Amino acid sequence: MNTGNTITREIYWNVAVESFPVTQIVMYGLVFIAMGLFVHGLVKGGFLTRFKMWRLGIATDDDRLSDKAGRAVKALVEILTHKKILERPVMGAIHFCLFWGFLTLVAATTLVFIQADVTSPLLGVTFLKGNFYLFFSMAADIGGGLALLAVMAALVRRYFLRPAWLDNRIQDTTILWLLLLILASGFCVEALRMQATELQAGNPMGPYVWFSPVGRLFAFLFAGSSVKAAETFHRFIWWTHLAFSLSFIVYIAYSKLLHMFMTPVNIFLRSDSQQAPLKIMSPEIFENAETFGVHNIEEYTWKDLFDTEACMRCGRCVEVCPAYNTDKPLRPRDVIQNMRNHLEEKSKFVMGEDGKAKIVPDEEYKGPALIGECVDKDTAWACTTCMACVEACPAYIHQFPKLIDLRRYLVMMESDFPEEMNEAFKGMENNSNPWSLGAETRGDWAKPLNVPLMAEKQDAEYLYYVGCAGSFDDRNQKVSTAVASLLQKAGVDFAILGAEEGCCGDSARRAGNEYLAQMLIQQNIETFGRYKVKKIIASCPHGYNILKNEYAQLGGEYEVYHHTEILAKLLDEGKLKPNKELQGKITLHESCYLTRYNSILEPPRKIINAVPGAQLSELDRNRKNSFCCGAGGGRMWMEEKLGTAINVNRTQEAVDTGADTIASCCPYCLTMLTDGTKSLNKDEDVKVKDVAEILNEACE
Repeated sequence: MNTGNTITREIYWNVAVESFPVTQIVMYGLVFIAMGLFVHGLVKGGFLTRFKMWRLGIATDDDRLSDKAGRAVKALVEILTHKKILERPVMGAIHFCLFWGFLTLVAATTLVFIQADVTSPLLGVTFLKGNFYLFFSMAADIGGGLALLAVMAALVRRYFLRPAWLDNRIQDTTILWLLLLILASGFCVEALRMQATELQAGNPMGPYVWFSPVGRLFAFLFAGSSVKAAETFHRFIWWTHLAFSLSFIVYIAYSKLLHMFMTPVNIFLRSDSQQAPLKIMSPEIFENAETFGVHNIEEYTWKDLFDTEACMRCGRCVEVCPAYNTDKPLRPRDVIQNMRNHLEEKSKFVMGEDGKAKIVPDEEYKGPALIGECVDKDTAWACTTCMACVEACPAYIHQFPKLIDLRRYLVMMESDFPEEMNEAFKGMENNSNPWSLGAETRGDWAKPLNVPLMAEKQDAEYLYYVGCAGSFDDRNQKVSTAVASLLQKAGVDFAILGAEEGCCGDSARRAGNEYLAQMLIQQNIETFGRYKVKKIIASCPHGYNILKNEYAQLGGEYEVYHHTEILAKLLDEGKLKPNKELQGKITLHESCYLTRYNSILEPPRKIINAVPGAQLSELDRNRKNSFCCGAGGGRMWMEEKLGTAINVNRTQEAVDTGADTIASCCPYCLTMLTDGTKSLNKDEDVKVKDVAEILNEACE
């Protein structure tokens, strides 16, 4: 029993040519030419130039080469299972079928090569026979069939169902049609072989033709062909199929197909952190460095630069970006692609005669600028740091931290930032809050509840870190009151800092003012140290995140909980017993800094579901696919002057659920959604409340 390709070669060699060695020489000669053109493409396509530019990048904060075995296993599992890609089911399934289909075909071709060109001629051994051959034939056909269906589905999507965020370049069309031609011609080769051999009467392979199901279906196209015609046409299609296949190998070097190699490497190099951390700036840098942030591409880390190579332009980051979805100039994919192109452009100005890249001082550099020409300032300031792009990216690229590095340069070196941020920065610097309200009034909201101060109590199991919004904003003071009231009802040992509490520094850091952020952080760490604080409850997810994950950079390590975590725990322990029935439908808007940054998904739902009469209605974009309110990344203090309002977009989605109440877990979200209901003239019909307020009402 012969393999399909072995029979193919027998037909070709016996009918098409007189000399088998000549055919083999021509075929493998073409293979070597294709490999040579592939290497040439890496050079002409700019890959080797960009590789030299990566090496200019500075070191990363994380050790990306630690635990190589563990990283390799994680990367392999990610690649083989397509876990991240399948989070978008339709395109995930298309890519999954294409990936596994081609992997199966590559494996089958390799086995055929080993038998036909190694074991059979040299050792007289054939292993593709019997039941193993039947399994082999079936697996290869099914794999190829799935790949063929996947390519056709991708073509339909790109030409007939293409979403607005999916860009369409010539290479995208070339890749899909080339894949289609490779697969279709391959099955035609198989079909013509079957028509000339096993579909003929009396052929011993006749009973087994359906073990090559896709080839058999294609063979119906040639059912009327004679053996001679099938052999002749087979000869032509075989060479055509080879030409398409070798062209594909060459085109990898010139196109986004290179992601087949780069993306797995990037997955291997991914950060161990759940979130996309910002580049650490040690306090010493402010004493020694001449420049802060990034304004030259080589000031990024080598991993940041490698990210640009791993990007396959799938557009998932654009699909979920709140800035893009509200007509702002930010498309995370394009930021990464523009940086990739910028690497090539800059290389012309920094590559020496010896072919090595070097750093060129600003005063000598005459090439394109990173800020302004590669990445527009409006693009850098449009980001809300919601991390949706990072969460969606199957290549594990960190998009938005690169924009924060640009902001750092603009703020700390150029004093170039949205004018509204000026007042916020001044307020944080002078009064440790962006409103510039008197710090001595920070704890006034708590006086009616007799909430103890750390200065009076000296010690408590938990520090309730209220945050700026919960302390100074009238609407959010009600949330602080609800949280404190619930903690008192449950008998939790806690206290607040009152006037001693300072701004957490999150808005300053995300807005690029790292110097101010570190000043605020260090002041809080000193205050926490005086009271030997170990456990912290925070109401603001932004404060929660920076306290939990970033204060440690400056020596502040604490157990930090969001108030939803604590309240859910108190419900589980029976220390809070909601007994008042609340009528109406509630929809939950989730904070980006709780869901994507810290995977806090169930506590808010547990709280709502514990309230008698509450009906939870999920938003279409929920959990880690939640849509931003628009206030993150310091944008709480900036005006939206471009496109439409992000908060109105999200509020409209919540209103469309028919809910009577929009539940929130974040003071920024609460403010933005409340403003959204007013903009939509729905503030009388739809109320916006924190989950703590809802629970507190039910516990009265």
